[in-house]
Amino acid sequence: MSIFADGKNTKRNLGLLVLTSAALALGASGPCSAATADNARSGLSAPIEGTWILNIDRVTQGFSFTALQSFTAGGVTVATGTADRTPPPPISPLYGSWKRAGDNSYVATICFFIFDPTGKAVAMLKTPETFELVGDDNLTGTGTGLLCDINGDSCVDINSPITITGKRLEP
Repeated sequence: MSIFADGKNTKRNLGLLVLTSAALALGASGPCSAATADNARSGLSAPIEGTWILNIDRVTQGFSFTALQSFTAGGVTVATGTADRTPPPPISPLYGSWKRAGDNSYVATICFFIFDPTGKAVAMLKTPETFELVGDDNLTGTGTGLLCDINGDSCVDINSPITITGKRLEP
């Protein structure tokens, strides 16, 4: 039923509607402002959101490479690295999820498929990662490699720890 159903109180009802709408708008702006105040410099709702240039050190394998990893609002992360095309076997793009774990700490799991020489997916590699923001534009982190079936199940630790250092890619 419309608030304007009785013609007698149309002005009063219209005024009430305007006041209620204004109150709701003011109330809604509070949490939005608080979220963006989390990182006022960039206007992002979580300080990790954006793209980072990372140095990945594969500790037990003795080599490092550079990667780009992006963290989007809503918890999606995507990545690519300078070593993605050089290993055999070929791998897929890297996709994953992230969430806040504490004040300046975050956790993510990023995955990619491993293919055989004919192009058939034969496994998934999962990398659980932890990140700590060090100031607005730097982070450190760690991760490890888990070899899984193509559905992301039956995972085994492959003793492939990584350390991560990174800087924010500035727009």
